[in-house]
Amino acid sequence: MSTSTDPIVGIDLGTTNSVIAALIDGRPTVLAVDGQSTMPSVVGLNSDDQLITGTVARNQLAAFPQKTVASIKRRMGKMDPVTLGDQSFTPPEISAMILRRLRDEASRALGCSVNRAVITVPAYFDENQRQATREAAELAGLKVERIINEPTAATLVYHNDSTQRKHVVVYDFGGGTFDVSVVRMEDGVIEVLSSQGDTQLGGDDIDLAILEFVADEFQDEHDIDLRSDDTSRYRLLQACEKAKIALSTLETAMITEEFIAEKDGVPLNLNTSISRSIFDELCEPFVQRTVTCVDRALKDSGLGIHQIDDLVLVGGSTRIVLVQDYLRRDFRREPSRSVDPDLAVALGAAVQAAMIDGQSVGTVLVDVSSHTLGIRALGDMTLSGPEVIFSPIIHRNTPLPARYEQAFSTVHDEQKQVAIKVLQGEHRDPDRNQLIGEFSIELDKADGNYSKIVVRFDLTLDGTLKVTATQPASGIRQELSVDNALSQFVATDRERVSTRLEEMFESSDEMLTLGETPDGMSILRADGEHPSGQSPKQTAIEKARERFPAAYALLQKADHLKSSVTGEDAADLESLRSNLCDAIESEDEAAILSLSAELDDVLFYVQ
Repeated sequence: MSTSTDPIVGIDLGTTNSVIAALIDGRPTVLAVDGQSTMPSVVGLNSDDQLITGTVARNQLAAFPQKTVASIKRRMGKMDPVTLGDQSFTPPEISAMILRRLRDEASRALGCSVNRAVITVPAYFDENQRQATREAAELAGLKVERIINEPTAATLVYHNDSTQRKHVVVYDFGGGTFDVSVVRMEDGVIEVLSSQGDTQLGGDDIDLAILEFVADEFQDEHDIDLRSDDTSRYRLLQACEKAKIALSTLETAMITEEFIAEKDGVPLNLNTSISRSIFDELCEPFVQRTVTCVDRALKDSGLGIHQIDDLVLVGGSTRIVLVQDYLRRDFRREPSRSVDPDLAVALGAAVQAAMIDGQSVGTVLVDVSSHTLGIRALGDMTLSGPEVIFSPIIHRNTPLPARYEQAFSTVHDEQKQVAIKVLQGEHRDPDRNQLIGEFSIELDKADGNYSKIVVRFDLTLDGTLKVTATQPASGIRQELSVDNALSQFVATDRERVSTRLEEMFESSDEMLTLGETPDGMSILRADGEHPSGQSPKQTAIEKARERFPAAYALLQKADHLKSSVTGEDAADLESLRSNLCDAIESEDEAAILSLSAELDDVLFYVQ
């Protein structure tokens, strides 16, 4: 760990998630918040109007959208008021709440006061947006040592020790913003040759596109628009985001929400699926917009594709398969993804912070797949018949562990067997790659729906590859395991704003006490409970959040309203909450359904 008494941290203030990192034992290291490497960029007010941030705030977004704010980064640079409960804030104030939480968690993790930071912004941020970010940090009690561009930060992780001249394209596709930079690196000097971007283009837009698609289907079937009710809309939006993430590795994702609407007194459930092909159609307009930005950036830099030495992917949206396919085609190279795209910017900011602090910086090491893995398949028709090709499934430099699926079709109707030949290499010609295993799958029949075969590759950290072939229509599957297959804001009344925020921060801190983990790392624990244990009620609520989201939303609403309910209503409310938790813990779905309906009725009358 740094020996400095006043360490400088690196912060990636993101639209969807934020990350904080610091130099520890000579290496840039992410500091966990709530046990996670990323913290949701969400703030809210709980039932007592106390400030909550991160995961807790995100969890109440669907149930209490009027008391929760997300994606504030898209509003930075403007002074439009943001409503949080019955109070009004500016975007920099909301961002300050996120930054203050990150600062406090870093202080606990490092065991000393943290008051200085390097903060990253999209390269395409204008001066108003940069100033708003700086003001937000100062309101959070942080001295901003430097504001640096996100692509610049990412290059520090990948090429921080390079002395040779390199031209790098950094493609940064995050939750709310997109930018691309062409960077020249030589002898420790990083020069941005050109930048293009769109501060209103990101994964949020893809989530909304999926929402529109699913909501239209639901409306056609039930004549109910899920977008017209805030709670239903946010629940659907969260489900669509999960589906988007799943479709980065799977061929099909389910979108399921219980009791998402009601018609004629009958609760309606949402239970649908979205395929990779439909997802790609929804994504393509957004990906095309990023490609247009890339073309402009290259033109502005005066460089051609052949002069680019590396293509670096940053931001969670770069995990989308269609994005990677477009970039491979246009750049004719495999993108660099050896550092988690969600963490690269914060790690780079930590490197910059260490440089400012006069410290030497080591190398970030991440295990990746050293070769591309795929199978032998038939491609396009030629004059001599179908072309035999190598079809990649896990690409070279993919971070481990990795899991990817790809769908194929049988060659002809009535085909009874498919031979799966697993190959390792980089050539389109399968014969120029290395065969590392093969097996066959017997099919039920091959016509119609039965012609689809899904091949999944699972690659572990220790290099064990498991290949599974499944015929979805029949459920037939066969697998092979191959061991070691791969080695301005300018406040009109700054004092008033600072005082109000400080009061909120102090009120929030009173709910938390400092505890110690077994390894001595400081963490927060709520209400004095030991961090390693949870009450049965807490366990049930956590289970509800993942498995029974409708019941979870009702429990959240009940918690918010309980302080304002008295008499028999309060007793009924508490009894139903307790019984519902018991039902969730025992996974009694019939009881969950019944108790949820009862709790919903009580909440309707008491709110």
